Amino acid sequence: MSQETLIQRIIKESNVITVFQPVISLKEMRIMGFEALSRGICSDTGNIIPPLDLFDMAREENCELELDRLCRKTAMRSYKTIPEYDKYLLFLNLDTSVLDNVDMESSHFTKELTDEMGLKYSSISLEIVESKIENNQNLIHFIDNYKKLGYYVSLDDFGAMHSNMDRIIMSKPDIIKIDMDLVRNIHNNYYQQSIITSIIDIAQKTGALTLAEGLENMDDIMKSYELGIDLYQGFFLHRPCVDIAGSLTFIQDKINYTVQYVKNKLKENVTRKKNTYTNFENLTALLIRESLNRDVDYFYKALSQNISFYPEIERIFLLSNDGMQVMPSIVNPSHKTIKVKSFSMFHESHSDHSLKDYFYYLKKLNTTRYFTDTFISSTTGNILRTMSCVVDIQSTPYILCIDFIDKLER
Repeated sequence: MSQETLIQRIIKESNVITVFQPVISLKEMRIMGFEALSRGICSDTGNIIPPLDLFDMAREENCELELDRLCRKTAMRSYKTIPEYDKYLLFLNLDTSVLDNVDMESSHFTKELTDEMGLKYSSISLEIVESKIENNQNLIHFIDNYKKLGYYVSLDDFGAMHSNMDRIIMSKPDIIKIDMDLVRNIHNNYYQQSIITSIIDIAQKTGALTLAEGLENMDDIMKSYELGIDLYQGFFLHRPCVDIAGSLTFIQDKINYTVQYVKNKLKENVTRKKNTYTNFENLTALLIRESLNRDVDYFYKALSQNISFYPEIERIFLLSNDGMQVMPSIVNPSHKTIKVKSFSMFHESHSDHSLKDYFYYLKKLNTTRYFTDTFISSTTGNILRTMSCVVDIQSTPYILCIDFIDKLER
């Protein structure tokens, strides 16, 4: 008779515990739920076995399904020990291999376990790692099946590995948990911000909530809030723990502290943006004064001579009233160039800008100023915002466009 392996003993003796990490809503200023995270206990030493090691051991012994079922059962039982547990959503991880090796008996296990524990289906959000599922039909079938029963379904670690945006559209999950590697240092990375903004946009269009995982500092929480993240989870708010009952007051205090910080920061941001826009307006007024009683050639010369005095400006260009560029762009020589030539510079002098936001919306909205969303300069790497306005040069209307620096090169 072969000797039992450690993982076989763990499963046989049910040596698994559940720790919980809160999922927070800052807008509602409360705990929305808890993610159940499993840990193994070594049968010989009593030492904690991390989840990745635990499931690696199970994979080697081909007993992943048995371990996954034990973890789910332990998590549900532990969830019921949380005071007023039915006020909170239980985020329950499901081993993705179950989906790619789907059999009907396995697919009914969670429902039967929920019934056995006396829990409502609507109190559980099943977490699956979408990027590890090869079969789209299995993914869609799983989500449809459990959503019809009343469960919530979360796509976990979204943005990691080879996650596909189209899978959000196909599967229509309730919650999209954005991978911690994409969230980490988001406050200082415009590319990560852009990717997360795209995820948020498609989530809103499909009716899903977004959740930022792995939040470890206030700066990342603040940026996540500004981008429009719905739910928050990470060490900064609270580490996973067994004793949730003894931690509820502390967690709520941390939520209140974070909410107050966000409110104060939003006020600061509004003031900063007002000051920045006022500065942009003042600079624009100075430049427009250069056009008074001047022809286009003189205006171009004056702008070229003076642009280096304005470090806030990267580029200036002038359009005719039908959107054609009437002179070469004036680029501030004080800014470091990372690319000598870029796509935006090809055929500049006579290029058509009539479909660009800064021209199209200025005309259509009949406004005196228009600011674009931020974008990355292809020549300097700075984060820019184009402002456009109408100027009269010798009684002829032109569109003056100024690329203001929103943030210097990272």
